[in-house]
Amino acid sequence: MSLFGDVLGALTMPPIGRNRRISSNEQPNWNDGNFDMTPLPPGKVLEMPILKGPGYINHIWLTSHAGGVNELNALSLRIYWDDQKEPGVEVPLGDFFAVGQKVAVVNSVPVQVSESGSLTCYWRMPFAKSARIIVTNDNPNRTTGLYWQVDWVELDSLPPDTQYFYAQYRQEYPAIMGQDYLIADIEGQGKYVGTVMSVTMAQDGWFGEGDDFFYIDGEEVPSLQGTGSEDYFNDAWGFRTRTSHWFGQPRWQGYDAGDNGICYRWHVLDPVGFNKSLKVTIEHKGNRENSEEAWFIERPDFLSSVAFWYQTGEPKRFGYLPPYPERCVPWEEHHLVRAFRHAKIIGDGKLTVQAVGFFGGRPSLKWQELKSGSTLTLPFSVKKDGRYAVRLMTFTSPNHGIFDIQIDDKTILSDVSLQNQSFEEKDLLLGTHILTKGEHKITFCAKPNSSGNVLPLSLESIKLLDLPPEVNREVKTHNEAHFIRLGIGRAVYAYRLAYDELPSSLDVLVQSGMMSSRYLNDENGYPLESNCDGEYFNVRSTASNGWEHRWLGLDARR
Repeated sequence: MSLFGDVLGALTMPPIGRNRRISSNEQPNWNDGNFDMTPLPPGKVLEMPILKGPGYINHIWLTSHAGGVNELNALSLRIYWDDQKEPGVEVPLGDFFAVGQKVAVVNSVPVQVSESGSLTCYWRMPFAKSARIIVTNDNPNRTTGLYWQVDWVELDSLPPDTQYFYAQYRQEYPAIMGQDYLIADIEGQGKYVGTVMSVTMAQDGWFGEGDDFFYIDGEEVPSLQGTGSEDYFNDAWGFRTRTSHWFGQPRWQGYDAGDNGICYRWHVLDPVGFNKSLKVTIEHKGNRENSEEAWFIERPDFLSSVAFWYQTGEPKRFGYLPPYPERCVPWEEHHLVRAFRHAKIIGDGKLTVQAVGFFGGRPSLKWQELKSGSTLTLPFSVKKDGRYAVRLMTFTSPNHGIFDIQIDDKTILSDVSLQNQSFEEKDLLLGTHILTKGEHKITFCAKPNSSGNVLPLSLESIKLLDLPPEVNREVKTHNEAHFIRLGIGRAVYAYRLAYDELPSSLDVLVQSGMMSSRYLNDENGYPLESNCDGEYFNVRSTASNGWEHRWLGLDARR
């Protein structure tokens, strides 16, 4: 028995088992060679040496060139335990490490990811007979490489009823309307220990009003009921980029259509136990950009997830890992180097192709030797009519400049500065656009900086995401009425602070500049009537069965 009941205290005890490792170390030149990478051309399957049990994996380290080109999920990870025919772990590599396609910093206890793309795992993974680890390059278009180490401990035996580690992936592109998003559907006895969830916005507005639900042992009403998506991931009032021991959002772009993010929650300190079964779901509900338009509506965002758990016995399959093109959010990428020969320059400027990024693996265009007002136009095509989120992948550097960006001669963004202290990618949202099938163009107009210099531009690609139909609530309810009243209440509060009295009417609040004229009508557009009786400011909707409310002006809600 350890003198201390903690991780460091366990180090005082004699070792148990025999430490072993498999790795990509160059063989047979293990002490006189440094080509330790395993090449993975398209479709290549790496089967690591089989681990003979009993034993447990206590450390996995990986890094791949795929991280340098934002394609970590092109690699799939599968781990088979003992004689099981189905993999106990079957996941896209990036999602397993809570980052998705693109490298981001993760500083959690079970997994860590460095800024440079080092992937580290400390989940304990026991096995009685064997462990077979397979990594596959599912990208049909790009070769990559993998450096890898797996540390494990060989044991004489496992304790009785040892639970095995499992991780399974699911996705819905877009989320299926009319039902909650399924994260896990497990049968057996065990403990649920973690969730990774990715989202790409299908329309503007906050996506995460949906509650998480844990249905334990077949119950119809879940024992664990959440209060919002960000609440489940231990955040509040939205998401932002952060990482910590047990929860975080390694990447978060925003709340506009085409923005994406990824979040994780490890239940290591609060595992959810089950004896027969466990179903984990989350509502995909949120708002439109303005909550007065629609609040708490089901949204068709693009969702994917990985569930992590331990259990005895073979697990039930509740998802499958699609081929790489299908498990990517369906962005249509147009590499702008392909448009190099068709570029049109008006004014000065020299356009060249450069190899940048990790080991030069990201060819891009560089437009330099510019003067103010010079323009660069590049063509791109659209396969079908639709409403598209549009993103531009460009680069920043100390000597990059300022530009206006146009699509089809319409200015989309003005004075975009690409000057930064270091050379790094910039994933720029260009908004949502109705685009017809056929040819289109993107134009960049060079502008001087504060010193009067006109500096270069580097470009990689433009991406289009065909968005599902927007959802709305045509006839507004108490949900939207709440935000109408909140808009009025905060104006009444501000007015009383400023003038030490209540306003005489809603019109007075508009005239004061403290309230938008939007709040002269209720959630469905019916005029609002108002008066002040001295003690209260009163508002009444003229709609049939309309609401009434009154404020003291002591805060935004009363």
